[in-house]
Amino acid sequence: MKNPSLQICVLKKQILRNREIYNVFAVLVFLFYSCMPAENEMFTKGVESYEKQMYRTAIDYFSQAIKDEPGNSEFYYYRAKTKMQLDSCHQAIEDYSKAIVLNRNVADYFINRGLARISCQNFYAAILDFDYAQVLDSTNSTIYFNRAFAKESIGEYPGAIDDYTIAISYDSANYKYFINRGLLFSFLDSSKNAIKDFSTAVKINSNNINAYKNRGDEYYKTGNYANAIADYSSSILIEPRNVSLYYSRAEAKLGMGEFLSAVVDYTYIISLDQNDATAYYNRGICYANINMKTNACEDFNRAGELGMFEAYGVIKEYCEEKEKPKVKLKK
Repeated sequence: MKNPSLQICVLKKQILRNREIYNVFAVLVFLFYSCMPAENEMFTKGVESYEKQMYRTAIDYFSQAIKDEPGNSEFYYYRAKTKMQLDSCHQAIEDYSKAIVLNRNVADYFINRGLARISCQNFYAAILDFDYAQVLDSTNSTIYFNRAFAKESIGEYPGAIDDYTIAISYDSANYKYFINRGLLFSFLDSSKNAIKDFSTAVKINSNNINAYKNRGDEYYKTGNYANAIADYSSSILIEPRNVSLYYSRAEAKLGMGEFLSAVVDYTYIISLDQNDATAYYNRGICYANINMKTNACEDFNRAGELGMFEAYGVIKEYCEEKEKPKVKLKK
């Protein structure tokens, strides 16, 4: 049997050893936190002001933070972001450039300077920024997406298509990528590819009005009026008071010869804005095509009163004579 006194002595030694370890740990923790740089109070207030959309106040705070720590790249970066909110792209570029001089290893610095250069219409320089950002972060889809837009803006369409495609390969759940590539395909008269991209965008986000509207426009362009009407109707369900959607649907209906149905859309437009001369004029054309002359002439007259003076020529040609007006719809 072990000596009880000896056991107590060993226990006391263990307790003392544990206390020594604890004290050393406490000292290390203290030294760790005491050596950490204290967060700049002005910078913190700047971020808070930025989040509250108090941009000018935020700039003042960031400027003070920079005076305190002129070598901190993040301070320039945040001040640049804030200046962009005030549409000061040239000043923002200056600050992004200072951040980059201090630290060239942050992809976001180059991405945001590229976006600022796009805002300043300096697309070639923006492309160079996105090129460098790609080196730092080669799988970042936003780099390729933004570079595609810059290339598209200078007419480098094949390169833009390639970059949109790469962006999609890294983030195939972003419907905006498909919409932008679809719009470029549409511009290049590649309707099949455009419709395919818009359809993918619809699948990803069925509540996005642009996906339906753009696909509807493409269907209309190719003479597929029925599908165009369906897409415009889907858009209207999302934004029921968007006048441009009713105009587009009415035009598609006219493509199918559905004049009376188009009248319904123009009538709704007028209910939203009784001073819309174009809606009266176009509705008058529809009435004339279904031999509702009185209604047509009333609409032409109202369009003229609202400032569409060419309507008086139609009145003279159609209302005072006996021929249908040989005019086109107004958009």
